[in-house]
Amino acid sequence: MKERSIIKRNKTFINRIDWKIIIIYIFITIFGYINLYSVSYDKAEKQLIWIIFSFISIFIIFIFKPIHYINFSPFFFIITLSLLIGVFFFGKDINGSKSWYVIGTINFQPSELSKISTSLIIAYLLNKNNINDKKIFFLILIILIVPSILIFIQPDPGSSIIFSSFFLTLYREGLPISFILYCIFSILLFLFSLSIPYYIIIPFLFIIFFVFFLINKRQYRYIVLFLLFSLFSICSPFIFQKLLKPHHKDRVNILFQNEFDKKYRDNIGYNLLFSKTAIGSGNLFGKGFNKGTITKGKFVPEQHTDYIFCTVGEEWGFIGSTILIIIYLLFIGRIYFLSERQKNHFGRILGYSVGNIIFVHFCINLGMVMGLFPTIGIVLPFFSYGGSSFLSFTILVFLLIRIDAFNQYNFR
Repeated sequence: MKERSIIKRNKTFINRIDWKIIIIYIFITIFGYINLYSVSYDKAEKQLIWIIFSFISIFIIFIFKPIHYINFSPFFFIITLSLLIGVFFFGKDINGSKSWYVIGTINFQPSELSKISTSLIIAYLLNKNNINDKKIFFLILIILIVPSILIFIQPDPGSSIIFSSFFLTLYREGLPISFILYCIFSILLFLFSLSIPYYIIIPFLFIIFFVFFLINKRQYRYIVLFLLFSLFSICSPFIFQKLLKPHHKDRVNILFQNEFDKKYRDNIGYNLLFSKTAIGSGNLFGKGFNKGTITKGKFVPEQHTDYIFCTVGEEWGFIGSTILIIIYLLFIGRIYFLSERQKNHFGRILGYSVGNIIFVHFCINLGMVMGLFPTIGIVLPFFSYGGSSFLSFTILVFLLIRIDAFNQYNFR
């Protein structure tokens, strides 16, 4: 009788797992692997090892109960923070960024782990606290700022930008929409201040701050944040010139230039030019799997990572690209659906963090390959080559699935 009870309980738990999101995950993984194989057989072979390892990690995730993840969240965040600091001393410089630990043939990027740990610690803090609590709000702000700065100065500006996705999570938990608008304003101000003189920027900021102070007299936390963002914007020319590597500067500069111009097409505009060419050459139905001439000619550098989507455009055409975009949106939408139906704050907050991280990755990566955003090293989740990123995305998604299955099992 006891064995039958255990079997019945296990079957019930398996039935509570959201198989729809797992099916979409498997589809994206397989389609991503097919396209990576088309770009580079060697890279695909290495990626397969990470995919298998990620599948093993799924079983490990399901062994533990959600309470273990809740209790372990602070320790995991401290560990990843230590790894981010340690990379400056023990890490290896790859492509101009000291962002990697190298152990034998394995390259490991701690910034990927920090996305998981930050998602967990924010869910942990807001599980029993409110975002409107000043102490909690500023603690979360510090938690977001510290790892993002450590990642930025590696330098890896792309990964640091991903931490802005957590503000969308905080918005779901009660952060006013005005704060999100201030963040967007600050980012735009950062870009424009690269070319606008100080004698125009500083008076402009003073006027905005004065109006902002009149509107938000009692909301001191937003005033402090606005001042921080403004200071960051004023310092942007220094940050741009002193902290970023030459290739990072080129990637931002080309956003305001014409990559087809003779002056740029053979240097800083080369990647973007051939990325657009590859996508456009696919026409409606594409050239077919493994038949992309630009892909096979390896005209697009780093096509296996940042520019993997242009392979989809060339070999699968507009139809294939559209289907992939729809699948991604369904995947992200399903994550939000699972998040919203959670019976506790921890599961909901973690779920929204997962969805927002993937959503920002997805939007920026597509924007990069189409010239709408600078090339800043943002991968396409489950598609681009990279073991650390694939593993971290898998862990994030299946942490949510594990928590959702547990909640459905216990509350139905």
